[in-house]
Amino acid sequence: MQEKSSMQEIRSFPVLQMSGNKYFLKVFKEYCQDGHRIIGRLSWKPIRSSGDQRRSALRSPSGEPWRVEGLDWSPISGESASRLESPFTEEEIFKAIFQMDRDKAPGPDGFTIAVFQDCWEVIKEDLVRVFAEFHRSGIINQSTNASFIVLLPKKSMSRRISDFRPISLITSLYKIIAKVLAGRLRGVLHETIHSTQGAFVQGRQILDAVLIANEIVDEKRRSGEEGVVFKIDFEKAYDHVSWDFLDHVLEMKGFSLRWRKWMRGCLSSVSFAVLVNGNAKGWVKASRGLRQGDPLSPFLFTIVADVLSRMLLKAEERNVLEGFRVGRNRTRVSHLQFADDTIFFSSTREEDMMTLKNVLLVFGHISGLKVNLDKSNIYGINLEQNHLSRLAEMLDCKASGWPILYLGLPLGGNPKAVAFGIL
Repeated sequence: MQEKSSMQEIRSFPVLQMSGNKYFLKVFKEYCQDGHRIIGRLSWKPIRSSGDQRRSALRSPSGEPWRVEGLDWSPISGESASRLESPFTEEEIFKAIFQMDRDKAPGPDGFTIAVFQDCWEVIKEDLVRVFAEFHRSGIINQSTNASFIVLLPKKSMSRRISDFRPISLITSLYKIIAKVLAGRLRGVLHETIHSTQGAFVQGRQILDAVLIANEIVDEKRRSGEEGVVFKIDFEKAYDHVSWDFLDHVLEMKGFSLRWRKWMRGCLSSVSFAVLVNGNAKGWVKASRGLRQGDPLSPFLFTIVADVLSRMLLKAEERNVLEGFRVGRNRTRVSHLQFADDTIFFSSTREEDMMTLKNVLLVFGHISGLKVNLDKSNIYGINLEQNHLSRLAEMLDCKASGWPILYLGLPLGGNPKAVAFGIL
């Protein structure tokens, strides 16, 4: 009877239909078959504690907003800015809806995208009116932008709150609005995002970033010159993005006041409740951060992360950060980004290490994206271990060895070695 009840719970639990990761589905099934519910033996007290932590992550820290001056922002063209805020069309809405996965789990509204696809002819006029009103006011009501946070166990014997993976379930109507906006934004990102960023920009692919990184490391090794690679981990990257900073960056990059108002409307109307054993526990409004699962989030995060690139390029321009010299033209390369996966290439000069550390500290303070140094690593090229350990101590990170995994593929290994057998 217990097993039957647990399996019914699995089938009815919406997030498992939504998650494309079969591993988490497998773990959840095993977890329930062992006689656990989604929270298992966790008491309500630690769940409330985690909720308090989550609320803290969703609220903006106190302090005056910062503005950044003196960077090359590469603003979008006036034509692109006008195109972004043009009236929404029925064809645009139709295309967005039918590009979406019809069976992903619903949010608080209870509707899947399949409802909008199957009932398109009936509801299309109402949807067009919704978009027209949003175009005029830039406001999304709170019920449309409500979200459930669901906790999925990362492993079978999950006991601590850190053993669970939070997933956001968003209403389908909001996802449609965000999908249309994301489609427009994607079309202009190539104008303003630096070439060191490989994610969510048309014409750039994940394999490009991996190949470039391997070429840079291999050439440095062959040259016999000393150097270091610094791979960082942002602490809860999406959760900590400052909305004020994002708005400032959009302004500097040439986005119109109306578009910025739309983005603010999409973000400021967000509210969350944590689902515990299928029941919503409390609601909290967000004042910072981007939601996982929001079609806009990857593109907005890319815009924020681009500021780090611009700051590093300014440091190179002022000759306070060297980077690696690669290619026949000795082109200087200091970093590569793929969404929040960032690696830095630096000389072994202590001055460069301090410059890099200070840039990361300043960027974290103004953007909210702080580096988790406990999960960040530095790797030496043609460098003695003692020297590498000293540099790691300066950066407050770990000194590690090659090869490493970068975007899921080996970086810095011997191409003839067995380490590349996974390919």
